Amino acid sequence: MFARLGRIVARRAWAVVLVSLTVAGVALFAASGVGDRLSYGGFIPSDAESNRAAVAVRERIGRGGADVVVLYRHQRRTVDDPAFRRAVEESLSAVPAGAGVSTMTYWSRELPLLVSRDRHATAVAVMLAGSDDTQRAHSYQRFRSALRADGYQLQYAGPTALVDEVSQRGLSDLEKAKFIGFPAVLLLLVMVFRSPVAAVLPVVIGGLSIGITLGCLVLLRDVVETSFTTLIAVTTLGLALDVDAALFVVGRFREELARRATVPDAVETTCATAGRTVFLSGVTMCGIAGGVFFFPIDALRAFGVGAALVIAVSVVLNVTALPAALFLLGHRINSMRVPWSRPGEARAGGGWARLARSVMNRPGHYLVGVLLVLAALTAPFFHIVLGVPDQRALPADASARMATDSLQHDFPVNGLNAIQVAVTVPERLDTPAGQRSLTAWASRVVALPDIGGGLIAAKSQHSAVVYFDSSGNLDAAGTRALVRDIRALPPPGKGKGEVLVGGVAAMALDTLEMLNRRLPWALLYITAFTFVFLLVALRSIVLPLKALVIGALSMSASFGALVWIFQDGHLLWLVNGSRTGYVDVVQPIVLLLLLAGVSMDYEFFLLSRIREHYDASGDNTAAVAQGLQQSGPVVSVAALVVLVVSAIFASNGVTTVKQVCVGMFIAIALEATLIRALLVPAVMRLLGRANWWLPGARKSRSQALSGPSGPTS
Repeated sequence: MFARLGRIVARRAWAVVLVSLTVAGVALFAASGVGDRLSYGGFIPSDAESNRAAVAVRERIGRGGADVVVLYRHQRRTVDDPAFRRAVEESLSAVPAGAGVSTMTYWSRELPLLVSRDRHATAVAVMLAGSDDTQRAHSYQRFRSALRADGYQLQYAGPTALVDEVSQRGLSDLEKAKFIGFPAVLLLLVMVFRSPVAAVLPVVIGGLSIGITLGCLVLLRDVVETSFTTLIAVTTLGLALDVDAALFVVGRFREELARRATVPDAVETTCATAGRTVFLSGVTMCGIAGGVFFFPIDALRAFGVGAALVIAVSVVLNVTALPAALFLLGHRINSMRVPWSRPGEARAGGGWARLARSVMNRPGHYLVGVLLVLAALTAPFFHIVLGVPDQRALPADASARMATDSLQHDFPVNGLNAIQVAVTVPERLDTPAGQRSLTAWASRVVALPDIGGGLIAAKSQHSAVVYFDSSGNLDAAGTRALVRDIRALPPPGKGKGEVLVGGVAAMALDTLEMLNRRLPWALLYITAFTFVFLLVALRSIVLPLKALVIGALSMSASFGALVWIFQDGHLLWLVNGSRTGYVDVVQPIVLLLLLAGVSMDYEFFLLSRIREHYDASGDNTAAVAQGLQQSGPVVSVAALVVLVVSAIFASNGVTTVKQVCVGMFIAIALEATLIRALLVPAVMRLLGRANWWLPGARKSRSQALSGPSGPTS
């Protein structure tokens, strides 16, 4: 099928290229304003109790919540000075109509908790207009631009302020990374191919894939809530994995030309080998990305959709537009050759094969050595702490982080970490019976260990929003335990009322419990999909099982290293990061999907070459050595591209993005060195002919992958 596709593309090369460029142009035009239509929400399961608590505060009470906390500070005046109060109230009166719903100040409620310990600052809790997080983020931007108070320092904390600054900082750093990333990858490929013409094609394919994907996301904006994390995923994967796939295709085409093939024959063979492998790899990665739909988190699903789209678009371009461009260029693909040698070119005669034979001469030694290294890297994973991103996701100099730190250190109660509860009682709260029901229930909560006190922030006819604070410095797990204790209490009004517990700790608890329920099913899906696909492609039961086990070892080591760096605080100077004390609760899912896809991607390119030689010779040891010799250089270059891209995008100031990029860097470094160069040959040598076992299959040299596949450069 792919050979026929190559012939068709060669005959209609100009038409294929023009159609591809036209589609890309239209998509890029549609995507020009994608940054103005981003979603700012969808990070918490919509059916979580913590989310329902926030909705209840907004719909049943209409005040008492805090989307934004504005800090007013004056160096000389205190809140007891009438001029301080007048300045704050005049500042708030300038808020545009429709931006804010309600404000709660120290003077409006006489709440001492809203005054700093030195009495030179006050906090104002603001509920913003908007039915969802995105609308409230837009209201916040209008609100903040209108707020003024001469002589006062204004700072903004609260969930909406944090999300807004994380998004803006992430997008700003993304633009900087793109300007560095594309030239860096192009320079690297020039050094590899020794020809600017050959080097520019993979970069162009990566750029077109990104542009078309962004255009598709704009068309799907009513279905997929595209956040800044989706844009970062699309750009990073487009610049890394899509360039990798095009690298394999271009490399195989040049290899065929070097064998004296005609240009049409070279295109046909390239599509039949590298094109088929890229297609199989892309389908595998898209299928793995479908694992996000096991998790009811809109932002995570958008991430998966974006990742699958950019990979799918890349596959289409790599088997149509790229072969067409190669046909049109022909031997000019090698023109404008640069004078320096490609890394390892002069020593390419058997270096990888010699390494493979060295490993297979002592497979047990290498196996034990590599497993010990992976075990050491995995060890920190067993004390992982998962948490919801807070102000520590931002750099220390970010305004929202400084405001949140000030709120934590300078005020009696940290409202952001307080446990928010929406309480509904059967009786009206303006009656003695209703007041008794609410007070009796609140007393039971205050009697719980580690609860320091409670504050009724606002009431309606039957509902109230109450904040509870811990009496000590509980860690995240301790605060989540308090949430469980409050939820375990019987509701007020003899059980006829309703209690919805929210706040940051409750959000973290709800997300963790959702992960515990859904993650096993996602893992089962990814494992089954990958196993079946590899079984069909490689015609072996043992190889897919080996790939899954080795992939799990690689991912575990990457997770452990990530915990050791960001949670435990080691080598932070190397990644320009700060210790968080936790790993973002969504990061294991994101990295699981990315690393599973990348691991299977490299598995395809390596095993396809090995399978080719085994079918030809029947000698397992020779097949592994020759397969590694032919696939090793190109897999190393492909890994180097991903390492460069990951390192550049790891400069992002948002810690959650940095964690993903650093995790990718570690995983790819392990894949390209310990896993593919040492562990895979050692395991395949120990397994011997069992590698190729398939019940009921005849012992013949049938072409499992329709001839040679797995391109080299």
